[in-house]
This record gives sequence, structure tokens and C-alpha cells, in this order.
Amino acid sequence: MQDVIAMRPALRITSPTATRELALFAAILVVGTGFSFASPYFLTPLNLIQTLRVALELAIVSAGMTLVIIMGGIDVSVGGILAVSAIIIGKGYQAGLPSVAVAPMGLLTGALLGGWNGFLTTKLKVPPIIATLGSMYIFSAIMFLAIGGAWISGLPGTLSPMINGNVLGIPAAAIVIICVYLGCWLILRKIPFGRHLYAIGCSEPSARLVGINVDRTKIATYAILGLLAGFAALLYVARLRNVEINIGTTVALEAIAATVLGGTSITGGVGSLLGTLLGVIFIRVIQNGLVLVGISSLWETVIIGSLLIIVLAGDALHNLRKTKSPR
Repeated sequence: MQDVIAMRPALRITSPTATRELALFAAILVVGTGFSFASPYFLTPLNLIQTLRVALELAIVSAGMTLVIIMGGIDVSVGGILAVSAIIIGKGYQAGLPSVAVAPMGLLTGALLGGWNGFLTTKLKVPPIIATLGSMYIFSAIMFLAIGGAWISGLPGTLSPMINGNVLGIPAAAIVIICVYLGCWLILRKIPFGRHLYAIGCSEPSARLVGINVDRTKIATYAILGLLAGFAALLYVARLRNVEINIGTTVALEAIAATVLGGTSITGGVGSLLGTLLGVIFIRVIQNGLVLVGISSLWETVIIGSLLIIVLAGDALHNLRKTKSPR
């Protein structure tokens, strides 16, 4: 019963991430200012809108990743889920199916693959990192077998207005991101399911003691991440009108990095969607700026990986100090 009592303050979901969000916002301003001096093209409306469009898929996947990590899980196979969903969408278009049929196919594929990861972690008791790592290899093999090492190209641009269009002068990509994050915020803050995610991330045994169906919640959360990955695949196809053989290879790392940089604890129980979105913007600003100043794209992964290590190390030291401090 002591665990249950200890968990109750966490169920109020107070956010300790405001400092991280402010620091990340300041970092975006500093980095953006630096790149604006280094390249005259950085702050042009065309470049900013294009950066937003390129950030769309990562932003959507990162929103789902935030839910999973708050719950204490992780999914390194999300890039494979996106890839397989994109292939299903591409094959559907090649078969002559309309968008009203192809879109649900991609979303359903993502949800099923995400639910599969949830099944592995709950019913088969496989640790999340191992389960999703194995799934990543399986999904990658499915992708290569399905497309035979060649691109799926020449797809119709029926859905391209979702990426390239504007609504009342606002880029459609921005509206899509707002809708996705608003939906995830409502899940976390306004319904019991969201409180259950925080509770499971704080203490899974305590969550079971208070009557939360942990297994069902975990499977549903992985399925939501998969669904969002399927939606990101749909938007990817709408933006590029093809499916590349290397699709999704960096999405998992970037989504985890954006989520953790934004203040979501890798051990679960604490998380911020606003911080995640700022993390996505920070990553895409760095990537765009490096391209504009002519620096090799290899440095993108070096910088992102280094930042991830620094943040995780800082969080670990902070937690260590808290455990050693007298109560």
C-alpha cells in the first residue's frame, strides 16, 4: 500500500519540464540566430515553410513516442512501421485504389504493427528495447522484400494539399501538427487513459494495485504510436510521391531524441508534448542550417547523438542527487 500512496502525487501530473522547455526554446533562438548570420537563406519564408514540411513526419511520430516513453516504454522499430505503412500505401496506389481506400490501409497497418510490439512487451514479457529491436529487423526485411531494392515512384499527388497547401494563409502542415498534438494533449490531460500512462511510468506495480489494466493500456499505446507512424507514412507519400528504399532509417533515433530533449524522462512518468515539439523544431533547425552552410550531413547524427547523451547523463546525475539528498 505504500507504493500506492507514493504514486498518488504523480497522478496529479504536475509538469517539472518547464525549465527544459524554456532552455530548449532559448537554444532554438540561439542556433537559429547563428544560422541566420551564416546563411542569407535561413530566415527566408520559403526555407522556413519547407523546414516545417520536412519536420511534419518526425513531429507526428514524436508525439506518439512521447506517449510510449511516458508509459515507461520505448519503440526503436517505429521507422520500420513507417516504412511498411508507406509501402502498403504505395502498392495500393499502384493497384489503382483511391485515396479513401489507401489511407485507411496505411493507418491500419501502422496500428497493427504497433499493437504487435505491445503484445510482445506485455503478453510475452519481452523487454521493450529487445522486442522493438527485433521488430525493427523484421519490418526492415519486409520492406526490402516488398519493394525488391527499388523505389516505388510516380505516385499520385491526391493528398499533397495536406502538405503543400494553405488554409486561410496558414500552412496546412502546421495545422496538421497542431491537430495531432492537440489530440495527444487531450489524451494525456483530459481522459483517464492519459493518467494511466503517467501512473504506469511512475510505478507499474502500483498502477496494477489501483486497478489499472496495464497490459491493455500498453498495447493500446503502442498501437497509437503505430497509427501515428502510419499517418506519417501517408503524409510522406503525399509530400514526395514515392517510397525510397531508405525510408524511416533515422526516424526512431530522431523521435527519441526530440522526446527526451523536450523533457520526457526516459524512465517514464514525466513528459511534455510541448517540449517534444520544441525538440523536433530544434533538430530540424540544426539539420536545415547545416545543409545551408555546407556542412556534411554526417554531423547531424553526431550532434543529435551527443545532445542525447548529455541530456540523459544530466538527468541521471539529477536523479542520483535526489536519491542521496536527505528527506
